[in-house]
Amino acid sequence: AQCHCPKVGGAYSSRSSAPVLCTRLHAPLHLCASHPPRMPTRMQLSQQCSSTKAQGAAALRHSASSWPGLRGCGRLAAARRQQQVLAAAPRPRSSRAAITAAAAAVPEVYREGQDPEIAAFQQHQKTAARPTAAEDARTLMALATNAVLSTVSSQASSAGVPFGSVVEFAVDSQGRPLLATSTLSPHTADLQADGRCSVTVIAPGFKSLQDARFTLTGTAKPLPAAERAAAREAYLAKYPNAFYVDFGDFQWFRVEDLKGGRFVGGFGRVASVTADDYTAAKPDPVSSFARHVAGHMNGEASHIKDMTDMVAHYVGLRVSDAHMLGMDRLGLDMQVTRNEQSFKLRLPFIKPAESRPAVKEVLVEMTKTARAAATGNASP
Repeated sequence: AQCHCPKVGGAYSSRSSAPVLCTRLHAPLHLCASHPPRMPTRMQLSQQCSSTKAQGAAALRHSASSWPGLRGCGRLAAARRQQQVLAAAPRPRSSRAAITAAAAAVPEVYREGQDPEIAAFQQHQKTAARPTAAEDARTLMALATNAVLSTVSSQASSAGVPFGSVVEFAVDSQGRPLLATSTLSPHTADLQADGRCSVTVIAPGFKSLQDARFTLTGTAKPLPAAERAAAREAYLAKYPNAFYVDFGDFQWFRVEDLKGGRFVGGFGRVASVTADDYTAAKPDPVSSFARHVAGHMNGEASHIKDMTDMVAHYVGLRVSDAHMLGMDRLGLDMQVTRNEQSFKLRLPFIKPAESRPAVKEVLVEMTKTARAAATGNASP
């Protein structure tokens, strides 16, 4: 065996040498008895340490007892601390235990067999008024500022493989996507070779899989010259600074021959949308200013208290916190907290509201009613 002294190498005597531990708890290194105890460099450690952590743990116990000079070494202390952390680390759970733990983490409002309040809440949410999936899909398409356009790749290196591009788009009166694409973009060549595609959009402020998204499928076709002016007007209304659409290398496409799509409104809200239902639906009339209303309601503690009162009165669920996520003509989508568990719920309006004044009127009336109920319940 060779000495691992940083200065020189040579044979060593096992009786007079002492182990030096790598801080990563690998096997001990040795110094010859003729050289003073000195820890190897990081490079030497990486070159010489090749044993398992289990061997290192044994070496640690041996070194602490047989070589007192190392007990005060900073690196040994670090190694000893690391060994303690490893020893204290929880062992991997069995698959059955992991499944049980995961089930326990599911918010109680999503599980069956709960207390009467939860059971009543679950039943309420099943019948709570909300737009149809087709209406939600049209609303998402109207609000989205960009989309993922998936085409059939025409590139030699990926021919026939789905290819996704982030694009800007507008929609016509039937909700059909209008695309202005440059010939420099690969997806333009893809659409020219094979117009089959899909357009995927997400809700404004999308953060997680609890939030809404929609995918529409169809075939993109070059827009007739007679219809380009109207398409340009719709596009510039959405993107006022999109002057580049007038460049000579830009082409207009419209996604036609719709095959329908798939709407996901969050956990438990999934629906297929037919092409006929999609084109017949209309975007929600209050969705365009919903985020402004949400910012106002979520920005003041008094309004948050009003929302918890409304949830208690109209939904029948006592919550400790409530925030408005979205709004449509039929009600509010909210994120609430109950027993330290956060989840979404639907709070329907007492009547449809299709304008700013109507929304204000409904919210004020519901707030006053909920406040009175909360005050009455709090009275002796």
